[in-house]
Amino acid sequence: MRTETVILLGVALMLGSCGPSTEDSGAPSEQAAQQQQPAEEIRDETYRFNKDGLVEAKVVQDNLCGQDFMPGGNFAEYDKGGKKYQVCFTLRRNADAAMFLSMDYRDALSDQKFVPHFGGFYGIAGETPTLIFQKNRYLVVIAGLELEEADQAGRVIAGYLN
Repeated sequence: MRTETVILLGVALMLGSCGPSTEDSGAPSEQAAQQQQPAEEIRDETYRFNKDGLVEAKVVQDNLCGQDFMPGGNFAEYDKGGKKYQVCFTLRRNADAAMFLSMDYRDALSDQKFVPHFGGFYGIAGETPTLIFQKNRYLVVIAGLELEEADQAGRVIAGYLN
């Protein structure tokens, strides 16, 4: 019995010595962390945009809606009834990622106000009136319209993001 205890203690000590050395903090390097979390794929979902008044629809790789903190996504330019505006959306890996991104965008808006039925915000980005809201894993941005018109455009694109 005593021999078994000694063997078990020896094995436990050997396994314990297999951990990180004192030179290694045990934290993964920044490069290794980036390799563990692959960049989110930007899919072409331009078919989801409403065709009424659509001038152009395209996929952008980053700075969606002209914001440097935004990743890539789908962008559409509209000219409807003499009003020019943009609709953008980006698909995130989960709803939490979309929510955190929406908070970043919210912080970039001045004169922001909460829009309860969307659970989003309306404000001014630069000089452009902007509505942002989250729908599941999507963050949606409507830029260039007053709130009532942005609300209608938001309802339309939200219907296409099911």
